Amino acid sequence: MGDVVSDNKQDKATLSAITDADLQAVSVFLHNHMNDKFSSEKWEKGITVNWLDEAPNHGFMLKHDGNIVGVLCAIYSEQYVDDVLEKFCNPHSWCVLPDHRKRSVDLVLAVIRQQGFHYTMFSPNVEGVQIFSYLKFKPLDNTVSILLNVPALNFTRARIVDDSRVAVDLLPEPAKKYYKEHMQFPWLNLLAFGKEGKFGFIIYKKQELKKLPCALILYTSDEKLFHDCWATIRTHLLMKHGFVTSKIEQRLLARPLKYTLKKEPGGRKFFLSGKLPQDKIKYVYSELMALDI
Repeated sequence: MGDVVSDNKQDKATLSAITDADLQAVSVFLHNHMNDKFSSEKWEKGITVNWLDEAPNHGFMLKHDGNIVGVLCAIYSEQYVDDVLEKFCNPHSWCVLPDHRKRSVDLVLAVIRQQGFHYTMFSPNVEGVQIFSYLKFKPLDNTVSILLNVPALNFTRARIVDDSRVAVDLLPEPAKKYYKEHMQFPWLNLLAFGKEGKFGFIIYKKQELKKLPCALILYTSDEKLFHDCWATIRTHLLMKHGFVTSKIEQRLLARPLKYTLKKEPGGRKFFLSGKLPQDKIKYVYSELMALDI
């Protein structure tokens, strides 16, 4: 995509796609203006991630007088939805300098005008919530269940597999593919579980709740099997890893789980799709996985 001059005559910044050649400069911009806790090298590693062959770009950027003044990065992927491969675009890391803030929506429009994708936005800022709502993005149910990891007496009825080499051999497709493609991130914890010869896995991050270890579960490959194995899983999380509680969004569950302490709203998240309902939107292949946030 070539440079596109904005219709806003007062802002002469040009809009263009982020290519491989731009990644280092974009990473420095994000380090300086969005989150300096991430080094520019860490930013570059995160925004380089893509799971789609021949991805069109890494997002879009605004430049003025040769300098980057705004970016909206994007992760592209193919995901199985009811055994059909669908293409997804996950815009993330949206940052525009104050003098060019009116051009923020131009970045979003550049992304969503690309045809053939379902779009997800899992970490919008306050301004982003308003803009994505205006652009007809639908909100995901963000109700979070906080669960007490009560040890179960019958936890041996299901099997837990911590060894990734063993897990990969046991998992069916496409869970096997998802597992292998998310093993690279050290801040993600992958745990396989099974019952009666059927296996699935979860992805979780380590958090704290009231200064005690908590497992934030972001993905389950098989919601029904996860429910059936939950007693074993929560016992393992407590006894092996010391997690007193777990968190999981209700929409990721087949049914409510035992020992739910309370429910609370989580972060706002959105999606835009011409055909998919919200229960088909997952957090794999997104900034929630590729970045340590």
